[in-house]
Amino acid sequence: MTTTARAILAAGLVKLNMWNTLTLAFNGFGDALDADKFEIKPNFEEKTSESRSHLDYGQARASVVLPKPTELTIELSAATVEALAMQFQGLVQNLTQASGSFAAQDLTITALDQWLPLGKRSISDTGFEITNAGDTVTYDLGTHYEVNWLRGLVRFHSAAAGAPAAAAVVKVTGNYGAVDGKKILGGRVTQVRCQVQFDGQNMVDGSPVEADVHECVLGSNNGFDFLGSDFSSITLSGKIVTPPGKTEGYEIRLPGAST
Repeated sequence: MTTTARAILAAGLVKLNMWNTLTLAFNGFGDALDADKFEIKPNFEEKTSESRSHLDYGQARASVVLPKPTELTIELSAATVEALAMQFQGLVQNLTQASGSFAAQDLTITALDQWLPLGKRSISDTGFEITNAGDTVTYDLGTHYEVNWLRGLVRFHSAAAGAPAAAAVVKVTGNYGAVDGKKILGGRVTQVRCQVQFDGQNMVDGSPVEADVHECVLGSNNGFDFLGSDFSSITLSGKIVTPPGKTEGYEIRLPGAST
């Protein structure tokens, strides 16, 4: 007996297996990602031979439909580092820092009213202090200077009475926390080569829907608005290719659709 759903309304998750340009091998499928779109679009080119006979001028004497590369579009809603790297055509690198402290560390004020790096991120406001070179004057936070604690930047105010002068050397005392994150070097990878798996379900009758893309090359040419008024998605699009050893670029499976 074969049962057929009267319509298709699918839901599912997407998994990616990224090609590593250093090891020249696929990294392996990662966690399933929330996606708002998984679209496979077959393409074709139609060639028609038109008659020039006065008896049937303009009519088709022959027509053929030729296949063209299949397109794949994925919109990811999951904000993973790998997904964002694909959006920004970037390489992912570790962003790490061990915790530690400044012990009266010298800092030269190369400019006033400009942000200067302290050399470390994730600065703690507890116990933070800046004094003059002789450690006889303690400058006031909020009056003489301000700090961007996360980025590890300090800015000295030229208009504040008693503030240090440009080119002066001050001493910084304080603590900074450990950092274990990632950074994306944008514009370094223009294409993403990967394999894709879609595991879904037809919400109409609960039947499973699966798709395996054996290989595809994707890119991103959509903007990503960090200040958008709605949720931002990561859009990747490109072509499905047929890898060596395969006679097709992808498979669609409907297991359990018939008994």
